Amino acid sequence: MDALDLDFRRDHAKPGWIGALLLAAALGVGLMLWKDYQQVLGQTAAAESNLRAIGMATRKKAAPERPAADAQKTQLELKRANEVLARLKLPWNDLFVSVESAKLPDVALLAIESDTEKRRVKISAEAKDPLAMLEYLRFLQSQPALSEIYLQNHQYQQQDPQRPVRFTLSADWTVRP
Repeated sequence: MDALDLDFRRDHAKPGWIGALLLAAALGVGLMLWKDYQQVLGQTAAAESNLRAIGMATRKKAAPERPAADAQKTQLELKRANEVLARLKLPWNDLFVSVESAKLPDVALLAIESDTEKRRVKISAEAKDPLAMLEYLRFLQSQPALSEIYLQNHQYQQQDPQRPVRFTLSADWTVRP
């Protein structure tokens, strides 16, 4: 067998000029990217600062003065809003329960109209016959939310083969405090 000749002390070649050139190029590109990054950060900070300044300026801006016509218009709108609020505060539920609680199968409620200023209610209904109409009228007279109930008009429905009676009642709407 032949002897092996191993050389563990071999002289290593020094890195060539290509490696140094690649390292220098990588460092140059990294430096340029870092400068661009710093520039973008500065622009972002400036834009955020401008946005904050604009937001504060718009919040601090005073409301423009309104002419006298707008003041009158505002007063009128305020008056209307108060009227609506007063109507909403009325005990509507008491009225509806009084009118709708009648368990009369021969009477159908058609409409309820109210005049909140005069506290008047107009009720339109249809009954199978005049007796059912009178029974509904008596029932409404027993309700505490209604008073001064009058039959305003009634008429037979000639076009309907069963000939029901369509009628209109008028009543004072008693509003309890």
